[in-house]
Amino acid sequence: MRKLFFVLSVCAISFPVAQAGSIVDRTTLVSLLGGPGVTENFEAFSVGSESSTGMSCAVLNASAVCNEQGPGLVVGGVNFTFGSGGGQWDGPGYFGSTSKELLSGAPAGQPLTIDFTSGVTAFGVDLRAFSTFGATAALSVYASDDTTLIGTLPGIGLSADGALVFAGWSDAAGIGMVQLTQAGQPWSPIIDNLEFGAAGNQTPEPATGMLFVAGFACLAIRRKLAR
Repeated sequence: MRKLFFVLSVCAISFPVAQAGSIVDRTTLVSLLGGPGVTENFEAFSVGSESSTGMSCAVLNASAVCNEQGPGLVVGGVNFTFGSGGGQWDGPGYFGSTSKELLSGAPAGQPLTIDFTSGVTAFGVDLRAFSTFGATAALSVYASDDTTLIGTLPGIGLSADGALVFAGWSDAAGIGMVQLTQAGQPWSPIIDNLEFGAAGNQTPEPATGMLFVAGFACLAIRRKLAR
């Protein structure tokens, strides 16, 4: 009888359902993914401190060879496409950078496109502006078909001190592509520490597994009571 009461109590709990929308910080992103996602921190390309290099490739991915470097410059599962100004890889110390980073450069760096090639339900990325060149960024998120707009994050303030600002999105139906633009400067927002993944690919924690078991028990009890 006590076991039945426990299961009925669990059944009365409203379990959270993942919602589509923006993610406020990296801790929330990791929680949604059920653990750390695939991370790209743009450290593989050889570029000197306090300097930058224009990229010779229009599309950057795991198989690309850019400036006679590669393949393997970035992780698999994602393509980075630049505006007509081409890509730019910055070294640490370049206008406030604390590590290597990527952007779509001047004079026509809009947009910088992040295209996920495998199932992604959530992502997050650090954005910043060059120090002394503050800007306002915007992020547009598209469904797995890379065509259907499913959300926007406008008005992301990037301060002139070059501080990093986290931006992210989740959608259980799938995210295919993200485009980043900014007002006030001809180049794109600078990106670093891209993290992405699919919640369904993570192994449930023990507590999560117990909830699944309880959920099946709830269904069984409800069906029995309905007879």
